[in-house]
Amino acid sequence: MSDNGRRTPVLERPQIRGAFRKELRARLMSQAADVLAPRRQRPSLFASAWLRPALAAAVLTVFVVAGATSAAASSLPGDPLYGVKRASEDVQLALTFDDVARMQLLSDLTDRRLAELSEIANERPGSAPTATAEYSDAVDKFADAVDKLRDAESDGRADAAQAVADAAREKHKVVLDAVKDRLPENAQPGVQKVIEKEEQRTANERDRGGRGSTGGERRANPTSRPTPKR
Repeated sequence: MSDNGRRTPVLERPQIRGAFRKELRARLMSQAADVLAPRRQRPSLFASAWLRPALAAAVLTVFVVAGATSAAASSLPGDPLYGVKRASEDVQLALTFDDVARMQLLSDLTDRRLAELSEIANERPGSAPTATAEYSDAVDKFADAVDKLRDAESDGRADAAQAVADAAREKHKVVLDAVKDRLPENAQPGVQKVIEKEEQRTANERDRGGRGSTGGERRANPTSRPTPKR
């Protein structure tokens, strides 16, 4: 009550209007959706700063490797990039699973080693021993692949292997004789040793009934048995 004895009128309880209630509810629901939604985590400043140089380094590495591989294609034994060239060839061999295709690839690599040896003989004969060792190793791998196919059950694969081997030997013998004459005397024995090894392989093939490089009769079938006499 007031001082003069009159009763102070009681204020009416405030009422929320329906339109205001709906608007408030809509705002709250909208904010709740934003709060509850998963936030995308942005990379931290440290991560961004680290990723940018790492990506640039990766791209640079790809270009460097591609450029090195291209430059290594013309390298010779003794050159700094020759190891890159040989590693690329080893990868190519590892991914070649068919025996005939692998033998043909080894034949091509043998031709490549012979071309390198011939170029070495002209440009820097002092590297001839290294080039000769590379060629000899390639010839051995090629010969092993030929032997594997020659002993196969498939006559077609054996004939293909022998034909490739015969052609390679005839071609290489002529080149090796010419290369040996251009080398200094201290480098000639290595080439002569390779020539003699190939001649021995040809003789061994003749002894076991193969055609060798002479175009003789086909090898005897190791699984056949002599016909019994009656």
